[in-house]
Amino acid sequence: MERKTWTNCDSIDKKGNSMQKNRQLTINMAANFINFGISLCISFFLSPYIVRTIGVEANGFITLANNFVSYTSLITIALNSMIGRFVTISLTEKKTDDANRYFTSALFANGSIAAVLGTIGIFIVLCLKSLINVPENLLYDVQLLFVLLFINCLLGIIGSVFSVATFARNKLYLEYIRTAQGNVARAMVILVGFLFWTPHVWVVGIGGLVSGIIILIYDVKYTKKLLPEIKIKRSNFCFSYVFILIKSGIWNTVNKFGQILADGLDLLITNLFISATAMGVLSLAKTVPNLIYSLMGSIVSVFTPDFTIMYAQKKFKELVVEVKQSMKIMGVVTNLPVIVLIVCGKDFFKLWQPTQNAEQLQILSIITVACLIFSGSVNCLYNIFTVVNKLKLNSIVVLIHGVLSTMIVFILLKNTSLGIYAVTGVSTALGILRILVFTVPYGAICLGQKWYTFYIDVFKPVLFTIVASGVCVCALKNYPSGGWLLLCEKGVITVTISVLIGYYAILSERERNAVSSKIIEKLRKQC
Repeated sequence: MERKTWTNCDSIDKKGNSMQKNRQLTINMAANFINFGISLCISFFLSPYIVRTIGVEANGFITLANNFVSYTSLITIALNSMIGRFVTISLTEKKTDDANRYFTSALFANGSIAAVLGTIGIFIVLCLKSLINVPENLLYDVQLLFVLLFINCLLGIIGSVFSVATFARNKLYLEYIRTAQGNVARAMVILVGFLFWTPHVWVVGIGGLVSGIIILIYDVKYTKKLLPEIKIKRSNFCFSYVFILIKSGIWNTVNKFGQILADGLDLLITNLFISATAMGVLSLAKTVPNLIYSLMGSIVSVFTPDFTIMYAQKKFKELVVEVKQSMKIMGVVTNLPVIVLIVCGKDFFKLWQPTQNAEQLQILSIITVACLIFSGSVNCLYNIFTVVNKLKLNSIVVLIHGVLSTMIVFILLKNTSLGIYAVTGVSTALGILRILVFTVPYGAICLGQKWYTFYIDVFKPVLFTIVASGVCVCALKNYPSGGWLLLCEKGVITVTISVLIGYYAILSERERNAVSSKIIEKLRKQC
């Protein structure tokens, strides 16, 4: 009788933990979607306004300036990319002293790195005219924009350690809320600046700086609230802990460098080898894909704390199940906007950027986002490399991808007339090849599974995207166009059809029955 009682208690406890985990996941994802919606609205309204008021070239320099800042942050990735993992695992294992040393050591090291990057930033701003093609009438504005973005970058580096708190306590919704607040503040500053003064690109830099300050303030506040055991003392600084973080994260630096070579240099290459105008066009074409990639990155980050905690608790079987489930969710959620872009993209660009070539923008956008059809679900496996601390091989492969991509782009630009289509297409093609040949089988091996374990979870979303896009294109071929209301109707129909197809293409019969049962149960409760 006692054994039965304890078994029931264990069962209830496990069910309670599962419900709590699902509830936290739901809250995190809901907050994430709200944040994404705000970011989408800001980009949606600001980009055409910037193009209309200060030109397509100036809009391109805004994106290029942000890219330059990301180049200089390469030096911080080795240190900061693994701090969340080590602090979370230390706290989970009740090793508070270790958590304090990791946190404080990373904070002090970031302060030193920020000083070095500040010097590099000054050099870049002073030599900007020699580094990139900037029209003379925009030179001062672009220089000031770079200054403001570099200051914001330095604040972000110093304060990046404080963002660990929401990750370690699996309360990412707080991170998304503060990011949303920062984005709203950024948009308000830019709009006020453009409405009451002569429009300049540096106003965008002021908006970014205000947003960065708000985010830093909230991160410090969350750290005090969620991690009261963390004490920032000079005595907690230990260089050996900095070395551990860098040793583990150095391959993330290599990985990031490979990503920059693969697609992070596209605007710079377009500026130097084609024109500033072409760079502006490519920047517009990448706006929607970048939002989709941002959505994907935010959603996949929701699962990472659970992965890390399960790994720390040595629940390896449960971890594999969780990864497969997250891949299915990612496969549907991240490919829905891709399907909408394929079906409704041309109509959207006609309305959003009426002064630009809508067909060209759609083609460039689809080429840019095509890799996502495969990588949407696979991004869960990238996080596994961090969780199990096996980053070396993946980073080397990404670096090879980046080097090959850059070399092939230069060859095509010199010997063909493909222009910006070569800049966008090469990285996408090589990216798909890398995912299928390396990422999927290596991710399975890192989790102790057969190399082919996750292929079915990769190809189902691809099939879903192809079928749903084809069905929607045929069904809506003669659908009227000409206004935002009609475009919204077309988008809603596309999403509805795609969700119904995804229900059968992605979910197994058992999972479909489970979903149906939950929906019926919810409806009964409502009635």
